Amino acid sequence: MSPVVIVTLRLLVVLIGIGAVGGQVAILVPLVMELATAGVPAFLVVYAVLGVAALGALEVGLVALWVLLGMVRREAIFDDGAFRWVRVVTGAGFAAALPVAAVCVHYGEIDDAPGLILIGGAIGVGGAAYVLLMLVMRGLLANATVLRRELDEVV
Repeated sequence: MSPVVIVTLRLLVVLIGIGAVGGQVAILVPLVMELATAGVPAFLVVYAVLGVAALGALEVGLVALWVLLGMVRREAIFDDGAFRWVRVVTGAGFAAALPVAAVCVHYGEIDDAPGLILIGGAIGVGGAAYVLLMLVMRGLLANATVLRRELDEVV
């Protein structure tokens, strides 16, 4: 992969990470504290906590992506260590999509907002599609790793 592409992707990872941490620190954490003491319905506090958790899962996925980009840069992506990081990215994507979809569906039922239910369903389907795509990519990585080992033995 081109070094320019790797640097660009890493820059995007940093920008998304800054946005996620900023969202957690500046918006969601104070919101959780305010909601916890304001006497609001408990589900609103749970929504805010799930928002923090979803952003945390996103951040874990970004760290794993950073490591994978480093492995690509060092041409070490066809190593068994890459599988662990691909599993982390897959799990983080699922862990980020699931609470967002659940909140949309739950709040859509409470507020009688069918559009929100559809958005939640779309996020859930998108999260499932992402996980399945990552499983396919992991399988391709496994095949490429085996082929790389066989080629190294021949050479």
